[in-house]
Amino acid sequence: MKREHGFSLVELMVTLGILVVIVGTTLAALSQASQATQNVTMMADTQENLRAGLNYMVRDLVQAGESIPQGGIPLPNTAGVVNVNKPSPPLLAYTFPVNSTVLQAITPGFNQGLQTATPSPTVSGVTLFGPNNTDMITVIYADNSLIDNTIPASPKTLNEFPIFLAASGGNPGCPAGSIAANGSRVTFDITCININTGNTGLQAGDLIMFQNAGGVTVQCVTSVAGEVVNFAGGDPFKLNQTGLPSGTLPQTAVPANSGAYPPTTATRIWMVTYYIDSNTNPQRPMLVRQVNFNAPVAVAEVIENLNVTYDLVDAIATVPATNARQIIAPDTPAQIRKVNLLLAARSETANMQTKQYFRNNLQTEVSIQSLSFYSLYQ
Repeated sequence: MKREHGFSLVELMVTLGILVVIVGTTLAALSQASQATQNVTMMADTQENLRAGLNYMVRDLVQAGESIPQGGIPLPNTAGVVNVNKPSPPLLAYTFPVNSTVLQAITPGFNQGLQTATPSPTVSGVTLFGPNNTDMITVIYADNSLIDNTIPASPKTLNEFPIFLAASGGNPGCPAGSIAANGSRVTFDITCININTGNTGLQAGDLIMFQNAGGVTVQCVTSVAGEVVNFAGGDPFKLNQTGLPSGTLPQTAVPANSGAYPPTTATRIWMVTYYIDSNTNPQRPMLVRQVNFNAPVAVAEVIENLNVTYDLVDAIATVPATNARQIIAPDTPAQIRKVNLLLAARSETANMQTKQYFRNNLQTEVSIQSLSFYSLYQ
């Protein structure tokens, strides 16, 4: 009878050892590849959020001040003191600087936003709030999207015609709109402009800038009935304070408060505010864009910080000041020539192995064409 030969215990142990080494090396390589893939995904997500946020901000900042008077728009005030609001983060109320009676193309908001927020690295579900507040920024510019296409061959814009003209000779007085003596309402002439043009028509919450030989002012639409636009008191901006002695629509009559308005043009403007919302979901702070007092819209997710600085043309020394966090008198926001933006973001999820978030930031500079200009090549 022939004896059957098998593997010895030593041979079996050596084989198992080699197999363990091969499997372990393979699993380690797969784990490293998986981690590298996750890291690349986290980096791409973060960059995408940063680029999306900056793209929105740059688009609005490039238009800042478009069709706005160089010195800004006077605000309703009493003896140089204003009490009007601007859009703000949730649960907070912000006002324009009380020492400025003018609505500038850009309103800086150094440390006026909410606190920075980030998830705790040690306790799941816990948010750590930083010691500093984020920045805000508010810009205004003309909105020319209201176009009356009733006659396709001859489209008309809101500010194409004055609200009214005095009749003379064979001129029937078109446009024959009117402004209430107390500034509470304005009637447009439908033969010149139809203000109810679908989604772009005038509606409550819109801001209208009025310009004439008597001055400039801005009002907030509270209701629209046909071609009549009303500016009742108690609007969210507190702009319709027609009884104040300065910066109101009746003040643009000639003489002031006489109800005799010279030919007046109307331009709808947008007020756009950017801030970090760390209240709605502190674990996922968002960069928010708010137009007027409409519902804020998130334009980039998991943005932890917004930092804004300004380059100015100094009114006295006529040399540029760079990276100013605040605009300090005698300088004004009208001297801004460039806005420097920095967004800081983290990945939407933490690394499965290290439990750490990927963080990155992007920064850019935006030259403001409608404000100060400074030649670097003097």
